[in-house]
Amino acid sequence: MSLRPKRVDFNASFPAFRQELLNMFHSTTARAKVSGIDMFQQVYDLCTSYPKPHTELLFQSIGDLLREHVSGVLQTILSRDDVVTAYAREWEKYRVAANYANIICEYLNRMLLKMRPPFGDTKRPFSHGRYLKLSVEALAFHIWKETVLAGLQTHHGNRLVFQLLDWIRQDRDGHIVLHDVIYNAINSLVQLNQHTDQPLQLYIEMFENPYLEDTRDYYARESNTQIAQDRISCYMRKIHERLADEGARSARFCHPTSLERVIKECELQCITAHHRELYAEFRVILENERFADCILAYSLLSRSADGISAMLDIFENFIITIARDVIGRLGSSLTKDPREYAESLMSLQAKYMGMCDEVFAGNLAFTAAVDKAFRSIVNTAIPSTSSSAAELLARYCDLLLKRTAKGLVESEVDDKLSRMITLFKYLDDKDVFQKFYSRMIAKRLIYGTSVSEEAELNMLSRLKAACGVEYTSKLQRMFTDVTISNDLNVGFSKFAQLNSINLGTEFSILVLTAGSWPLSASASGFVLPSALEKSVSQFTTFYGKHHNGRKLTWLHHLARADVKINHMDKRYELNVSLYQLGVLLLFNVTPSLTIHDIIHQTKLNSSEVERILKIFVDINLLTVIDTQTYIVNHGFASKRTKIKINTALQTETPQEVTAARKAVDEDRKLYLQAAIVRIMKSRKELSHTQLVQQVIDQAKVNFAPSIPVIKRCIEQLIEKQYIDRVPHTRDRYVYIS
Repeated sequence: MSLRPKRVDFNASFPAFRQELLNMFHSTTARAKVSGIDMFQQVYDLCTSYPKPHTELLFQSIGDLLREHVSGVLQTILSRDDVVTAYAREWEKYRVAANYANIICEYLNRMLLKMRPPFGDTKRPFSHGRYLKLSVEALAFHIWKETVLAGLQTHHGNRLVFQLLDWIRQDRDGHIVLHDVIYNAINSLVQLNQHTDQPLQLYIEMFENPYLEDTRDYYARESNTQIAQDRISCYMRKIHERLADEGARSARFCHPTSLERVIKECELQCITAHHRELYAEFRVILENERFADCILAYSLLSRSADGISAMLDIFENFIITIARDVIGRLGSSLTKDPREYAESLMSLQAKYMGMCDEVFAGNLAFTAAVDKAFRSIVNTAIPSTSSSAAELLARYCDLLLKRTAKGLVESEVDDKLSRMITLFKYLDDKDVFQKFYSRMIAKRLIYGTSVSEEAELNMLSRLKAACGVEYTSKLQRMFTDVTISNDLNVGFSKFAQLNSINLGTEFSILVLTAGSWPLSASASGFVLPSALEKSVSQFTTFYGKHHNGRKLTWLHHLARADVKINHMDKRYELNVSLYQLGVLLLFNVTPSLTIHDIIHQTKLNSSEVERILKIFVDINLLTVIDTQTYIVNHGFASKRTKIKINTALQTETPQEVTAARKAVDEDRKLYLQAAIVRIMKSRKELSHTQLVQQVIDQAKVNFAPSIPVIKRCIEQLIEKQYIDRVPHTRDRYVYIS
């Protein structure tokens, strides 16, 4: 190939080049009929000819040739009934030929680039020219658009697009169509604009917009027909398949940018347009536990803009309804035995949390809906009882942690307590749980009925993790007191041995810190049996020597004793309360006693004495001679040699429950007043709204305070002169230092 410029006669040289180009565009075997290197030489010679290059003339002549060729192609396409196939075949031939022509005319393209105005539009036409200043390939594509596409669209009823849409509808209906032909025809709209600054504009305007409109109409008709004829579950399965098919179809035929728009249109017609029917079916699916359909409903409705939000409301309300039905069936029995209440809620919570993972793909919004539902359940008053969920859960823990829990190994107890903590975390009134739990753990520790110390400490660790150290500080102190008391008992035994003190009885004590244990001294003036006076006196002396300044308050109503009965058919051992022991020991001195005698000698009130005597009469240990006189029944007999009589002391009485509830209310008032003082001391001055909000924020860890109670606490603190209103205002407070 010669690179030396030469004089070239355009009219003599171009016809041969023109014929070579025509051969290239007329046949798919054009590469075998072109001269190759000669065509490169001809382009170079025409562009470098002197005295004047033929660059512009060559470009214009190529444009005329392409226009003439493309006009013939249009007529060939229109002569066929199958416009799509003809178009796709002719376009492929034309595209390949245009690409080769562009390679051959590379030098011409470079010359045209230099001739473009430095700041002008790249599509600006030549002076006195008929075509835009483009590369040969871009020119070829431009002429195809102006001639073939414009002709098909403007003068022949847009036959190409209409037939493409018809073929796609046939594909949706299950008929066999030519997938490659459809793709090539559609893809041509993208290829034709690849040399412009908006490469997808032609594709969008000419195909995508009509395709989306046709998709909308097709699925609107189909979904209306199917939902009227089929069950909703069948409809959902068909729609799920349709969406998958449409996604594959769009990926097969369309540009990738169309996929999301096409699927969105399908979802609007098949899902959003029928969301009421789908939501109604979702509720039925939940009720019947059709989890496969539930997964399907979730996969469909989650595609809708607000689909998840409505599903969450349905799911949450469904859980609340189910739980309340379960609680309602239990009735008033849950107060006596809260196991079924707690375990039913724990099972439901675990079930629906598992459903979130298996059905809703671990969607955190559904997990939050389960949490919200159970928070509503455990914080709503139970219709059939005055007990709150906090009380029932505390009693449930007490049943699990008592040694009397039947049929449970320690690992099962631990598992149930772990699941119970999940319900506990939903409670707003955690202080109520704390109050009842502390009273129950106190009795378990005092009477030694805990299933194990390890189980108790594990439960404390769970409560500490859920609510913090402060929540369990008093409970932890109880265990410390028990440990210290064991050491004190050992020390007291050594003290008695060293001082040769014969107590006459086996004696052990629990020394409890007053502020940590929910206990109070009895109002009765019980007279301690003489057999125990020496032990109590000696221990008081021993304790005073080691803890100077501390005062012991004896809680006789919580003490228990083991007493042996002689002179019967066999030796019996009774486990009794100290009050019961005081009554029994009186019969060692006098064979018969009246109620008045017992009251006088023990200083117990009449109701307490009557209750104790009734217990002994019921087990035939005492006999009533008349309505007022009691004697020992020497014919007493029992299958058991060890008899527990004080078990009633270990259960809560209605009076104790009422007292605990009142104590919660009082503690809350004190807590709120302390919180108000702390806040005002640090802030000095606050508005009413700010103060109330900060008090709520501090208190919500333990309970949900009511606004009226907070207002009353503020008024009480104003009366006590801790805070005051800012002069001339009603809604601002100032701290009084």
